[in-house]
Amino acid sequence: MSGAAEPRGNPTPAALPQTGLLGRIAAIASAVGTAWILLMMVLVNADVIGRAALSAPIRGVPEFVGLSIVGIVFLQAGHALASGRFTRSDALLDQLVQRRPRVAAGLEAVHSLAGAAFFSILAWALWPRLLRAIEEGDYVGAAGDFTLPVWPIRVLMVAGSVMVIGIYLILAAAALRRVAGGRS
Repeated sequence: MSGAAEPRGNPTPAALPQTGLLGRIAAIASAVGTAWILLMMVLVNADVIGRAALSAPIRGVPEFVGLSIVGIVFLQAGHALASGRFTRSDALLDQLVQRRPRVAAGLEAVHSLAGAAFFSILAWALWPRLLRAIEEGDYVGAAGDFTLPVWPIRVLMVAGSVMVIGIYLILAAAALRRVAGGRS
């Protein structure tokens, strides 16, 4: 079966363009995100048990969880994209791959470039917020009780966006090679 005739739905890792070092960094970031989820689960369960059994909640758990969810999403976004698991609808693309593989590759290139553009806008919009969070010491929580700084999560948001941009550009280049008739 040739690579150009395979439908894109749930691609195998071998069918995806190689993302090299950036893909490996994305996989490591995703693993960190997974470990963070496990930590969050332990902390939430300990908080629930502490509230119910001891009437002693763990301070800061809601703030930690709220920031964590955002950080985890940006840690795992690059790997989800690189492994073909980013949410999207492939119904039209699957049909095009079978009938018009170069048109499908062109549509893939447009999709990847649009994704890179979107995440570029996001990173550009997040950058001044990151700087402000560092300069002004933004935090969540209640002063005097429990606070968490916001800037580490903003760093993850910017870095995660940049990682996704890089992977989208790699995917766009692979799609453009298929448009030109080469293999990716």
